[in-house]
Amino acid sequence: MNRYEIRVAERLDPRRAHALGCEELRLLQGGGSLLLFAAADQSALYGLLARLRNAGIELVAVHRIVALAEKGNGSARTDISPTEVPGVTR
Repeated sequence: MNRYEIRVAERLDPRRAHALGCEELRLLQGGGSLLLFAAADQSALYGLLARLRNAGIELVAVHRIVALAEKGNGSARTDISPTEVPGVTR
């Protein structure tokens, strides 16, 4: 299962983050929110991105959190540009 950090432009409340299927919500200083999402596969990730789009929530960034076993010496993030995700526009 892959984990992702998804940054959005607006501040979400915990109920909305939970309704979107996110594990954790972090409110960022200066506005915006960071959502932590565990995706069983790519279709689950695309489903969340579609729900964000349909709700009119602006996507800022998506980062895949690489597991320790994959990286070998610690965790890391892999950046995914919103322009690389089908159906997501900026």
